[in-house]
Formats: sequence, C-alpha cells, structure tokens
Amino acid sequence: MSQNGQFYGKLRSVVIPIAVRFAGPLTVKMKEVFIVTFSIQRPVSYHDQVHRYLKDMIIKGRYQPGERIYESKIAKELQVSRSPVREAIRTLEQEGLLMIDEKSKITVYEPTLKDLEDIYQCRQALESLAVSLATQSAKKETLELIERTLREANREFEQNSCQSAQALLHLNTRFHDLIIEASQNRRLQKQLHDLRSLTFFYRSKNIEKRERCFEIISQHQGIYRSMQQRDEAKAAELMRRHIEADLCYLKTVLFGEKSE
Repeated sequence: MSQNGQFYGKLRSVVIPIAVRFAGPLTVKMKEVFIVTFSIQRPVSYHDQVHRYLKDMIIKGRYQPGERIYESKIAKELQVSRSPVREAIRTLEQEGLLMIDEKSKITVYEPTLKDLEDIYQCRQALESLAVSLATQSAKKETLELIERTLREANREFEQNSCQSAQALLHLNTRFHDLIIEASQNRRLQKQLHDLRSLTFFYRSKNIEKRERCFEIISQHQGIYRSMQQRDEAKAAELMRRHIEADLCYLKTVLFGEKSE
C-alpha cells in the first residue's frame, strides 16, 4: 500500500521459458518477466461506519426516542468531518429512525401506537404473501438454510449467554429475510425493505423477555413445518398470526395496552 492510502497489486517476478526462433532450430531461453496479481481492497467508508454506529445507538436505546442529536457533537465524538455524519443522518432519516424538522432539528424516532399498527399491518399483508410464494417455489437449499437458522436460534436460546439476545435478534431477522428472498417477488421485497430499519427497531423490543423469545421460536418452527409440507395457505395464516402476536406484545410493552 502506498503512503497516500491507495492499494496496489502485488508484483512478483518469475522465470518462465520463452520460445525464441533464431536462424537455426527452435531454442528455448529462460526469461524473467513480471506477473501482476491485483485485488482491490475496499475499506468501509466513513459514511457506512457512522451510519452503523448511529443505528446501533438507536436500536440499543443509547439514544432515547425523541432525544435530540447534534451533527457537530457526533463528528467530534467520532473524530470525523461533519460530511459523513450528515450523510449518515440523511440515510437514517430515509429509513425512519431519525426525524428532521423544518428548522433542521434532528431527533430520534419516537414510536406511536398508530405508526406501530400501520407498520405491522403492512407486514402482515406482505409477509403472509411472501411466505405463501416461498412455500410454492422454495428450493431444498433454501429450506435447509431456514432449518439451520432455527437450529442456531434454539442453541442460542438454550445457552442463554450475554451474547444470546443479540444473536437471537439477528437470527430472527434472518428467518424472515430468507422467506422474503425466497418469494422471488422484487416489488414485494422492495416494500418490505423500506420498512426494514423500523422493523428491526421494533423487533429488538420484541425479544427482550426470555418467555417471548421462546414463543417466537415456536411460531417460526410452525411456519417452517408448513413450508416443508408445501401448505402455502397454512404457512400464510401462521405468519399472519405470528406478526399479530408481535403487534399485541409490542402494544402492551410500549403503550401499556392489554391484549384482548
């Protein structure tokens, strides 16, 4: 790597035979040549790193809902210029995790009951369709990936270590992502992608209790069994009930509403 931070390919010299025809018979001479092997190294951009940092702070509750944050303060904390911080904030605004008002005041997303219901109603409709489509067309390899994800979730739940909660959060997300990808419907995938960050935000609140984690894993297993049996109607209904259960739990935890 050069001093200015650019990466170059590795140069190495090798001796290879070169056939050269002189006046007489064909002669083979040994000649040293340089062969360049090059692979581009792409370090993570400041924008991506700041985005990941801020998102993590929001998801883990280090930045509280409704809390005001300051571009200059974040830049100083992370020892970067304000430009990547500004870009990361704009990205998080698009994802719904930050709000910017007409006076450029930046605050952390604050859940409302109406927004929670809107998001989960969309998820119910879209993910029920996704699992129905996936059940029809999922290949054996996809079903094996889903099964492996469920096994890992069971293992993490049983271990109940300090890292288990974070692992279960990501395994929960992977389960849903695999089904959405297997739907092979790009329009549906795009709509769910637009809800991805807020879904992850709420999902992190949904697995804070061990009892709830057990319920989620059990519901995922039921959905998977229906997919294995190629019963698309049952898989869709179980997904709808699963997301409804998530919604009821979150309404109780976040807003004190009692489930009917």
